[in-house]
Amino acid sequence: MRRIFVSLVVLPILLLLLAAPAAAAPPLKESGTQESISAFTSSCTGNTCTDTILDAFTVGDGLMVICVSEFTFNTRNGRLISEESGCSDPVPDNLDVSDDLSASLGETSVTLLSCDEQGCTEGDTVTVSAELTAFGPVFTDSQRGTFSDGTCTFRFRSTGEQSQAAGTLTIDGQTLDADGFVGVSEFTVSSRCRE
Repeated sequence: MRRIFVSLVVLPILLLLLAAPAAAAPPLKESGTQESISAFTSSCTGNTCTDTILDAFTVGDGLMVICVSEFTFNTRNGRLISEESGCSDPVPDNLDVSDDLSASLGETSVTLLSCDEQGCTEGDTVTVSAELTAFGPVFTDSQRGTFSDGTCTFRFRSTGEQSQAAGTLTIDGQTLDADGFVGVSEFTVSSRCRE
């Protein structure tokens, strides 16, 4: 389920990143390689636990997005204490995925936001890094679809491989065991806009 979630999140973000330049330009066609990792870890002190989720992926040449979410809750009553999340776009060299679908993410800073019905407030800035080693079967994944923003129509196609992985996620110098996924895919995105 987590593997499917990562793919469903990455492709719409890819389309949105390309939407702004496409809206003001003639037809666009881009293709490239997308590398992605997803890591999950949980740490507890007494009855308080914090789950941290890291998703990182490259988008073609020269663009990378890293998103971090932290959920802190009381295990005794299940009450959510705090929830923060944020994304950054560091240099794509920070993520390295090998042919055997093992991966390393170099240290990256992400500023987290805490949001509720009244809006969002800036929270902590965390430094994260990860080391994941693939294990188990490799899943082949193929997707295609269409997305429209009212002015432009985008078509995408993606074919790739993903595998479960395990390793470590380091947050502000604290290294924790982590589970996750690593993937590599080839994608093509095209757009056509009304004048």
